[in-house]
Amino acid sequence: MLRKTSKYSQINHKKVQRLMHEMNIQGSGYRKKRAKYNSYPGPNGRTTKNRFRRRFQTDRRLQKLTSDVTEFKVPATGEKLYLEPILDLYNKEIITYSLSTKPDLAFALKPVQELVAKLSKRHYQIYLHTDQGWQYRHRSWQKLLQKNGIKPSMSRKATALDNAPMESFFNKLKTELGELSQFNRVNELREAIQKWIHYYNTERIQIKLKGQSPIEYRQLAS
Repeated sequence: MLRKTSKYSQINHKKVQRLMHEMNIQGSGYRKKRAKYNSYPGPNGRTTKNRFRRRFQTDRRLQKLTSDVTEFKVPATGEKLYLEPILDLYNKEIITYSLSTKPDLAFALKPVQELVAKLSKRHYQIYLHTDQGWQYRHRSWQKLLQKNGIKPSMSRKATALDNAPMESFFNKLKTELGELSQFNRVNELREAIQKWIHYYNTERIQIKLKGQSPIEYRQLAS
């Protein structure tokens, strides 16, 4: 609407985001209740304690990480697509992620394997927080973390607020993607999610990051 008049032709998305925040305006999509993918049923495995206890703040990069799985469904074909990102609580950056039509163990392990390849030696403990999904209780997941010096942390069962930053990320993604009926095939949806995550990391400003995108915040702090 703003760009339809010459008066506001130069307003970009960052300006709109700032104005919406200052005027306390929020898109109605953020209030929609959406069905959540339930990854709890599955092979038995070992749970771990909640080491975060909703203490999501950190001033160290790659110290506190969080992950989860969410599901998308293309109405036209009934195809499903699953996303598992790893988010750094330092600057809310998506470090790595996996997209697949099958939420199997290989899909779940892929982001952690890519994370490990990016980690350099650090003098502080790295934590990865998840829910109690079967893949996070799986021996292979926990063995991969242990081998690479990453401590697991898990939300209490059926307590979404224990992983609020990831829930917030999923909410933003699904709202700003728009109605899934616009996608005719699962590959179209996959491409749209990939583009949005790139936009989120590189351009989408966050008030808590001093009006910068996650990557801008990290680069300016280094």
